[in-house]
Amino acid sequence: MVEDWLRVGLIVNPAAGSGIEVALHSARNAVAALGAEEVCTGVGQTGADALAGWHGQVRTYGGGAASGREQTCALARWLADQRVAAVIVVGGDGTLADVAKVFIGLDCRTPVLGIGAGSTNVGRLITCRTAEVRQLHSENLETWEVDCLAATANGNLLGHAFNDVVIGHTIVGTIDGRIRDIEAAEHMRGTHKAGTPRSIGTNKTRVIRRSKGSETLVAQGRSVGTVVAGFAEPAFFGKAVTGGICLASLTGLAAGCLVSSLPLVQVEISAAALLQAAPVVSSYVTLSEETSIVVENVQDGAVLCVDGNPLRRLNEADRVVISVRKGAVQGIRFRRI
Repeated sequence: MVEDWLRVGLIVNPAAGSGIEVALHSARNAVAALGAEEVCTGVGQTGADALAGWHGQVRTYGGGAASGREQTCALARWLADQRVAAVIVVGGDGTLADVAKVFIGLDCRTPVLGIGAGSTNVGRLITCRTAEVRQLHSENLETWEVDCLAATANGNLLGHAFNDVVIGHTIVGTIDGRIRDIEAAEHMRGTHKAGTPRSIGTNKTRVIRRSKGSETLVAQGRSVGTVVAGFAEPAFFGKAVTGGICLASLTGLAAGCLVSSLPLVQVEISAAALLQAAPVVSSYVTLSEETSIVVENVQDGAVLCVDGNPLRRLNEADRVVISVRKGAVQGIRFRRI
């Protein structure tokens, strides 16, 4: 647990889906609710602007000319050395995943308190959403060991996911204040362009679960519309319509991988289109620390996304591996009674 909150770190993503005003207001309210007296943070909209006129002490780090995700990661690296009690991160799932990746690489065990200001805010590092910030009080919070999924391509680590790893053509994001399906490859180039979710499969595509001495074919060919690996949360227990992930949550196994004939990460499909769509065919396997998922020969242009962050544009020669890492970072959540 966090012994005291007198000295904390703060990272704000000014491009979070809720907007900069909401993010800065939430950051200031969180610092006040937790009773901090000193805050280590970034310049301007990355944190310091939230504390204008605040009574406490503010130490800032400029991070040079970096911007966007590079700026977030630079600030996280600096905070890892500041001996703060915890780091408050205001942003979406992708921002929290970026901070966590830095902490994992530095073997930093500083707890992360995530305030969801993004488009989805469903990752396991989200402590609360912006509307719930005033409920943050030191006596009703606890630290916990948070598992993650590690995603590699051709043997190179790309990122750690605390919600999901997705291979698809689009991500969910915000354009002009509206949640949209966005072209993942264009997003990697810095352009927010509306896109159409579509299949990633080719005649050669294969999805395999590997463990010591054995392989299981999960799906293959053009039936592979999308690949999603995520966690088996307790909320799934008792909801049999969720299939294999319900069984995983019952047994305490960490995660699972779903291969679906329909791209599942999309928000703009209409009720009429969904009612007229062909039956969704899916294959599911459960994962543990001893197993991994291998994905090969997807369509050129499909994108590997970690917690909503598009990290690599794939081609048919690429080989993606997804595996479970237990207790990767320390998170902060509301105390369980």
